[in-house]
Amino acid sequence: MIVYMKSFNDKKHTSQKMFDEKVNSTSYFGAPTAAIKDVNSCPSYSVSGPQPRGPMDRWLKTSAGSGDVEKGKDVQTMTPISLKEQRNKECLDIGRFFFENGIAFNVARSPAFINMLRSVGDYGHGFKVPSMHEMRTWILEEEYNTTTKIVDEIKKTWPQTGVSILSDGWTYTRNRSLINFLVNNPYGTVFLKCIDASEYIKDVDLLFKLLDDIVEEVGEHLVVQVVTDNASAYKAAGEKLMSKRKQLYWTPCAAHCVDLMLEKIGELPQHKTALLKAKKVSNYIYNHGWVLSLMRKFTKNEIVRPAVTRFATTYLTLDSLFGMKEDLQRMFVSKKWAGSRWANKAEGKEIKKIIMDDRVFWPSLEYALKTTKPLIHVSRTVDGEKEPTMPYIYGAMDAAKEQIAKNLNNEVGSYKEIWKIIDEKWDNQLHRDLHAAAAYFLNPRCKWDDNFSRHPEVMRGFYNLWWDNFGDSVPKAREFAVKILSLTCSASACERNWSTFNQVHTKRRNCLSMKKLNTLVYIMYNKRLKHKYLIAQSRKEDVDPLALEAEDLSFDDEWVANPNDDNEEEEDQLDEEPQACGSKRGRGKRASRKG
Repeated sequence: MIVYMKSFNDKKHTSQKMFDEKVNSTSYFGAPTAAIKDVNSCPSYSVSGPQPRGPMDRWLKTSAGSGDVEKGKDVQTMTPISLKEQRNKECLDIGRFFFENGIAFNVARSPAFINMLRSVGDYGHGFKVPSMHEMRTWILEEEYNTTTKIVDEIKKTWPQTGVSILSDGWTYTRNRSLINFLVNNPYGTVFLKCIDASEYIKDVDLLFKLLDDIVEEVGEHLVVQVVTDNASAYKAAGEKLMSKRKQLYWTPCAAHCVDLMLEKIGELPQHKTALLKAKKVSNYIYNHGWVLSLMRKFTKNEIVRPAVTRFATTYLTLDSLFGMKEDLQRMFVSKKWAGSRWANKAEGKEIKKIIMDDRVFWPSLEYALKTTKPLIHVSRTVDGEKEPTMPYIYGAMDAAKEQIAKNLNNEVGSYKEIWKIIDEKWDNQLHRDLHAAAAYFLNPRCKWDDNFSRHPEVMRGFYNLWWDNFGDSVPKAREFAVKILSLTCSASACERNWSTFNQVHTKRRNCLSMKKLNTLVYIMYNKRLKHKYLIAQSRKEDVDPLALEAEDLSFDDEWVANPNDDNEEEEDQLDEEPQACGSKRGRGKRASRKG
């Protein structure tokens, strides 16, 4: 316990120190690293100006400090009571600004918010607040320039590591069809631009032209690969791009491919039955507030675990449900449930029957998890941003197949069908020389491991890649290896960037021009770059890259919403007030990677 408390206090003090550094640097970020220097050389504006006497002076009294006596100056200080009263008044004004404009409370922890108040305080009395016109013109432009300097520091690392261009499409409110472009290397993923393709047909020619223009803008000599999803138009555009630019590669998003594997596995009869019953349980609980509150009282947890993709949500939720087995069974045999009106209804009896079914339902859930958990682990690997994922995808897929076989007691008849689905998606959609063999061969962690694969496709992939790039010449092998091992194999950063668009482009703020939308997202996404990099470097424990926050739970999610449920008015109430599952404010639908 003493060691735990000491660890907790050390972590708390470290977090506070990092936060203070971010605030003191008058930017979002902490101290620079060796790789990224002087990112904060453009501090936010903090101006000292004239301080005329005003209404606040009635709260002040004059006293002389030792240093001021020498200068012959008087210093005005507040009495403790007056100081507290004045602070309360200022806090109420700040709170009113939050409440009336629907601003989340956690914004008060933003370093930018603290810097804003500091700057106003430094200026003193008579500060003239910026107008709406100033906010959308020169202030926005200055902040864009500041952000560009941060991005320029990241760009300095591009020649050393090479880059991956990531692209993804999305249809948002008002039927706007947007295409996102980001650039990734080990030092961070930079948001480059977003294009409104609403007035165009997203065919092969358009996608090829857009991708080709981005390669030209970034620099062909820097681009090692272009990563998109597996849609047929993107695939054809990628092949066309490789024909024109011989030294770069198009690769499909590995996270999307794994998601398609999970989708196909979910269609197997034994999985489908488990999924349908699990969804029925989840829908019933989340569509009846009294039952939901009772569930939270017994489990102290949530069933639904929102994730970045549809099928990751499905299997993370199954895992969560399976972990609550005993608590849910206790709930449905409790006096609280038995005494409720829900226990006497047909639907309630059906759900209880499912939960108490130890012969079919729970074993089928366990089987579904045994055959999919290893693939969820692969998704976590390729979705992570802690380090480049290219060197690990080939080995991770091999390990996942072996773990599935082991989970099913190495009985060929049990895992044969699962392996067939995995191999089909791997061979037809995911397998490429670049990330299926070359990076695996060059990765020293894999190369010298006892379980290193000696499959012919590994060497063949490496030699194909070398010959395509260098022929029979012998360039600097180290530079070649660094660029290959610095690559990502997923376009998940594009998926995450849509949440930034959700915050900028809301239902109440949906008339922004494309230029202004691009500028705001560019600032919001890229200003977090170094902060995310520092957090990732300092974090000792891993954070699940698949999991989303609770407020990201969509209320039209298939695990929550039941279109056939009439949500009858509930009369029974728990003693405790139900907690909200998430927030509906300002959210668009979470994009699905379904191909």
